[in-house]
Amino acid sequence: MENIEEQLDNMSPSTPNTPKTPNTTAPTPKPKKLKQKINITALNLEAHDITTDPWTHIFNCQNYDGSCEITISSKEMKECKATWKGEANQFEPRLLAYQTSANSRPDIFKRHGISILPVQNGTYMLTKKKIYQPLDYSQHVDSPQPTYLKRDTSSILLSLGDSETSFIDNLRYCGVFERPEFLNEPITHGSLLNGRHRCSFEMKLEDVSYYVKGVQYEVDSCFESANKILIIEGKNTNMEFDSFNIRQLYFPYREIIEKTKAKKEIICLFIHKCCEVVHIWKYSFTEPTQMDSITLTGHYTFMFE
Repeated sequence: MENIEEQLDNMSPSTPNTPKTPNTTAPTPKPKKLKQKINITALNLEAHDITTDPWTHIFNCQNYDGSCEITISSKEMKECKATWKGEANQFEPRLLAYQTSANSRPDIFKRHGISILPVQNGTYMLTKKKIYQPLDYSQHVDSPQPTYLKRDTSSILLSLGDSETSFIDNLRYCGVFERPEFLNEPITHGSLLNGRHRCSFEMKLEDVSYYVKGVQYEVDSCFESANKILIIEGKNTNMEFDSFNIRQLYFPYREIIEKTKAKKEIICLFIHKCCEVVHIWKYSFTEPTQMDSITLTGHYTFMFE
């Protein structure tokens, strides 16, 4: 479950005239030099540029054409609000940055092939690199039909609620996560790490290194067994997703590796209860420091009786 109320306190100051280049720890190609930022208080933008959508307006205010990789701060987003004629609440940075799938990106992002990724507390990177993982819901000819699950009826609380946490709890008490496809051993602890946390680490996208510092992430569920750790991102909607943001699994994955020194195998699951079918995609990262090294290792479907 993506956190749409990301805390944006303690924002790093930004350069007032030009967008900042990413904070990297390895040599990177020099970004294209942008023209001096437009003076938005004096600029007479056409009406459709002002009211079309917040991101188009931000691109105009920052004189950004989508051709290179830049960072943009929450402060810079808010500064563009001065000449915005649309709804004021659309200029909340936490809402502007809430793009959990490739299709959920604003049209201007799709046209330029760019995505947004938080790299510091209150600072985001606009990049053309891969940050979304495609999802395939199809059941192939050689795929088994959904496995039917018998609910645990000994609890009076498991039947309450319809959130991501609720159906994950039901899966847990049906024994799904202890099946051979996943942990293949009893859960000893969990659910753990629920809620919001912050992480800092160095990572790579393609061949470029970045330093993520103080970025917030949220865990839907995390379980521990004798030899393994299970990280879960859950969704509960009646519509299929084209993809999901890899950071939803990668950020908690990296934080756990950093803190536990990789003492146990880490398994990542993206779970979507779509109508009555529960889809579980199982992933691993072939290179722990490489966010785009995510690899699908299994797709399983279940239904409650």
